Amino acid sequence: MIRQANKLTVYVILLSTLSFAIGSLTISCAKAPPTLGPQGKIDFQTIQLGKDLDLVRDVAQEASKATPPLLSRDIAVKVTVWHKAAVTALAARTPDWKQTIGSGLDELMKPLAQKDKDLLLPYVTLVRSILATL
Repeated sequence: MIRQANKLTVYVILLSTLSFAIGSLTISCAKAPPTLGPQGKIDFQTIQLGKDLDLVRDVAQEASKATPPLLSRDIAVKVTVWHKAAVTALAARTPDWKQTIGSGLDELMKPLAQKDKDLLLPYVTLVRSILATL
């Protein structure tokens, strides 16, 4: 009975997170307000993408804290390290910042077990989709 309750809690958390991700996608895909100047549009995009990067990190951290853990602590730490690098690249806005974030995602996902990839894939896809629109 307790194991079923834990499983239900995990599914509720995942469903809530997925709902939030879908909501973030619709917000993130929104164009910058037309009244913003060029720098304002860049800042708007930075904030929106930053929220999606935060979502990937937050999901990994929460999944590692679930009972039983859905991701290992090591993977949550790797995601957090990737997140820090991605946010740094986003803030710097060097000419290749999109490729830096994308290749970082590739390197993050490559060594993961399939079950871990399956858990993170919707959120990674969200970030890739947003990057493609910028």
